[in-house]
Amino acid sequence: MAEFFTRNLVVVYFFYGLAFFSMGLAIWLASARFRTSEFRLAGALLFLAGFGVVHGLQEWHDMFVHIDTGGASNIPGWLLLPEVHLLHLVLSFLLLVFFGIRLLYANRREIDDAQARNGNRLALLGAGGFLALWGLSVVATWLVSRPERLPMINAADVLARYTLGVTGALIAAWAIWLEQGVFRRRGMAGFGRALLGAAAALFIYAIAQVFTQPSFFFPSTVLNADLFLRLFGFPVQVLRAAMAVLMAVFIIRALNVFDIENEQRLAEARAARNAAREEALRVQEAARAETEQLNRELSAAVQDLALLFTISRRMAATLDRARLLDDAVPLLVGVLPQVNAGMLALSRGPGAPLDIVSVVECNDPTAPVAERKAQGLQLADYTIATGQPSWMPDHTVLPLRLPSSDEPAADAPADSPGLAALGQTQTPSGNHSGDHRGAHTLAMPLAVGGRVIGSLVLCAVYDAAPLTLRDAALARAIADQLSIAIENATLYDQVQQSGKVRGELLHRVVSAQEAERQRIARELHDGTGQTLTALGLGLAAAADRLDSDPAAVRRQLADMKTMNAQVLQEVHNVIADLRPSILDNLGLLPALRGHIHTFEQRTGIPAQLLTNGKSARLKPDIETTVFRIVQESLTNVVRHAGASSVLVQVVFGESDVRLSVDDDGRGFDVAGALSAADGRAAWGLLGIQERASLVGGTAEIDSRPGQGTTVRVAIPDPYKKEAAQIAHI
Repeated sequence: MAEFFTRNLVVVYFFYGLAFFSMGLAIWLASARFRTSEFRLAGALLFLAGFGVVHGLQEWHDMFVHIDTGGASNIPGWLLLPEVHLLHLVLSFLLLVFFGIRLLYANRREIDDAQARNGNRLALLGAGGFLALWGLSVVATWLVSRPERLPMINAADVLARYTLGVTGALIAAWAIWLEQGVFRRRGMAGFGRALLGAAAALFIYAIAQVFTQPSFFFPSTVLNADLFLRLFGFPVQVLRAAMAVLMAVFIIRALNVFDIENEQRLAEARAARNAAREEALRVQEAARAETEQLNRELSAAVQDLALLFTISRRMAATLDRARLLDDAVPLLVGVLPQVNAGMLALSRGPGAPLDIVSVVECNDPTAPVAERKAQGLQLADYTIATGQPSWMPDHTVLPLRLPSSDEPAADAPADSPGLAALGQTQTPSGNHSGDHRGAHTLAMPLAVGGRVIGSLVLCAVYDAAPLTLRDAALARAIADQLSIAIENATLYDQVQQSGKVRGELLHRVVSAQEAERQRIARELHDGTGQTLTALGLGLAAAADRLDSDPAAVRRQLADMKTMNAQVLQEVHNVIADLRPSILDNLGLLPALRGHIHTFEQRTGIPAQLLTNGKSARLKPDIETTVFRIVQESLTNVVRHAGASSVLVQVVFGESDVRLSVDDDGRGFDVAGALSAADGRAAWGLLGIQERASLVGGTAEIDSRPGQGTTVRVAIPDPYKKEAAQIAHI
């Protein structure tokens, strides 16, 4: 058998080279199929293809050498040079080393394009390192042995197989063995076994590279092809050729995995396209349904806005509060299509029964008027007490939390059982199951100035569809509109009443001025005028008697001096009653101290003045206002309070002055006193409020029967405000 293979070694070299060349060519032709593959093997296969083509050419070079040795003469001489054989051998093994290192790097991690370039650089460095090792070993061998040309080329061949061939084949076999695990994990065990066979063939091929051609250095002098022939009875080239054929078969079979992968990706693409088409259809259907829903909601919103506009316009047509309250419920019942009854109830105060100011009744055989009215009162009372919308399912009052402005009105929040139950009563057909009679009655709070003043109750026809969330939201908007209209009417009434009060105050001020003038004229006429007349007569008589009776004139002049002092005191008293001079000369605080001291002496009621802040002169009109308010407050204490002590406090702020007058008297009902309709209104208190408002301030009277009275006044002072701003700057 050894003789047979030796005679036919040319054929062995042919199939040897054909196997590797076919493997490289097959990989190159299949490269278009695996360029976009997800397998890490695909990124390194072109280097294995290069190895196969170049190594196949190297084996065919050996074949041509044997053919030339057999007598062929038409082969170019340069092609048969041993240097060409060595170049093919080294280049093919370098490509095999590059393939192995590149695949090992890819097996170590999932890589992207940038990391793939890093792997190529690492493989290039590795291949360059092994090439440098081979070059150094060749140079060292030549320097040590100084062989002839052909023995040196043969030694370089042996060293290439040791440093590049064996190493490259082992690295590539290891990398392929690692890669076959990826195929198994992807459910492609058959292709994994093909890679495992290729790795095994490449491993045996690496062992076969140890048996080189005999050379002059160890271990090729012993471990060589001749030893293999003696041991196994056939040339080592036969084993290499067999491993090359097996490796080519396994690699070409493994290439089919890329076809399977492409088919899978194509199927996935088709499935994704179908899924995308179905998703597009679903989205289109959902968009159409959403558009229809939005159109319905828009139509409903337009209807609601039209109703709100009509109601708002009708409510804004009058500022008469009484008329507005009387017409509110009839207006709503006439405009809202589903509402046939309603009630407007206002609060009279804590513990007092509700005041029903407007009601529209409808005699429904399923719910009599009395029953509806009782339910409406329950809802109104609960709504005013809690300040929350409410409804009544099964004769039980429950709070109704309506969705906020950013929540859809058709959806019921999970944390609102009342609202959810109300939402369940709304069905496409308008029918409802179970006893949800309370869903026909809603109550909304009416708030003015942040305070709940009443409740609007709306009732639907009981044999029709119950009220829905949209109806509840519309009712809330209507209640808000009604609250605004009531507040505007109330403010208008207050303005009108304030005008009347100011007119009456002006009348009383004019009357007081006339009375004061009459009093001054009477005092001057009856007191000062008569005294001055007497002084004039006395002076005339003294002039006539000056020469005849000087002693009598002296006594008469002394009497007239006394009369003159009395006149001066009377004039001083009149002037002091009109305006204390100390207020103009020394300011507010000395004037208040003097007035309070006089008040204590005249009434016997202890009074105390306390001041806080940095005192300063105020505008004259502000000082006069504060002084007159204190005068009026102390006058009220004497006339009405029956107090045992009075405390006056003045606080100078950075930009205002604050005054409070407290007494421990009997107290009174402030609201009743200010709004008395029998002509007994507290004009002094109204005058205090009016004086404060004339200088841009506010006055508050706080009193309850049996708890004393406190008058609080706050007046801004532009002088102090300007000074504070300058100090801040």
